[in-house]
Amino acid sequence: MISRRSDSGAAFAAALLLTVVGGSLFNIMPLLTASAVDTLGFSDRQAGLLSLAISIGSGVSAICAVGWVRSWNWRRAAALGLGGMLAACAPLMLAHAYPLFVLLQGVAGFFGAAVVCLGVTILSDRREPARGFGMANALQVIYQICTFLLGPTLLRIGGLGGVMALLALLCALALLLVPLLPDRGRPVRSLGGSRGLLRPATLLALLGFGAYFVNAGAYWTYVQIMGEASGIPPGLAATCVAVGASAGILGGATAWLVGERFGSLRPILLSCLLTLGSGFLLRGSFGATAFVTSVLLYFFAWNYAVAYQLSMVNTVDATGRGVAITQALAFLGAAGGAGLAALLVSPGHYGAVIGLVALNACLSTASFALALRLHQRSDAPGALSEAPRS
Repeated sequence: MISRRSDSGAAFAAALLLTVVGGSLFNIMPLLTASAVDTLGFSDRQAGLLSLAISIGSGVSAICAVGWVRSWNWRRAAALGLGGMLAACAPLMLAHAYPLFVLLQGVAGFFGAAVVCLGVTILSDRREPARGFGMANALQVIYQICTFLLGPTLLRIGGLGGVMALLALLCALALLLVPLLPDRGRPVRSLGGSRGLLRPATLLALLGFGAYFVNAGAYWTYVQIMGEASGIPPGLAATCVAVGASAGILGGATAWLVGERFGSLRPILLSCLLTLGSGFLLRGSFGATAFVTSVLLYFFAWNYAVAYQLSMVNTVDATGRGVAITQALAFLGAAGGAGLAALLVSPGHYGAVIGLVALNACLSTASFALALRLHQRSDAPGALSEAPRS
């Protein structure tokens, strides 16, 4: 039985904002790395190591969250995570020496990912969790767009320290939300603790989530390069990507509006078809219209799909910890997709990217379908159906 407080509107709003603030560092990583090169004089290699530090810190944190997210007091965990982010970001307003800068960014990534894991776990306890996941996705895209638009002004006024001041301010304000959070969530069966994640249906759902992010890592890494290689001017290609990324807001908002009216599997299947269509538009030679249409379809499908994928993981996972570890799979999957694509492409030939997108989108969808089938056949006590929880 979900406590009234955990299902309250105030707790819902606070959890949504936790996902935005916790993901604030990772979601503007391109701005951070470019600014470190332009304003601090970091080399391209040093910027890459900065990105790696944030990703490693975030991934390790998400793995660790599996152990604490259902056992710690949620208010204390939120205060610790936000306080850790604040303590790491505040010195970065002034401390720009390379080793210290990279170390503190990795620490901020660690605490930020913990905050995100807590936020999505709180959302997973609500009725029709796909709606909450969709809204969280939409808000994160809005944050990304606003920060990228505001970024040049912040850099002009305060340099990279201005961007870090914004992140520190977000953390400080988010600490005011901690009293709105529930102390803990719904009771879950331990099933051997974290080992319950090894059940076949849960493993398949987690595999599906990771596979989808392999496709996302490949597409996101190379989409602008592919546009430019097809003859689209760099400035126009960048604008098309920025416009297309805004469709992520619509994807998340659609999940919020529709909820689980059609279950979770059918929206995942629809997103797979849209992803395949997006990749098909980038085959061979293409113009600006096909390019921007592809990006629009892709980002809508990405944010729409992830809401239902998280809901599906939450459905088949009786431990209540699955949605936390998905954050680690997102980092690992995206990195794997970018790395595989880098091995397979050659200048002017990017068919391998489309192949990775299609293969992993289909693998992801098949994994979720099989996970749901196994879950429905399971007679394990405490198993949940795909129907909205009460």
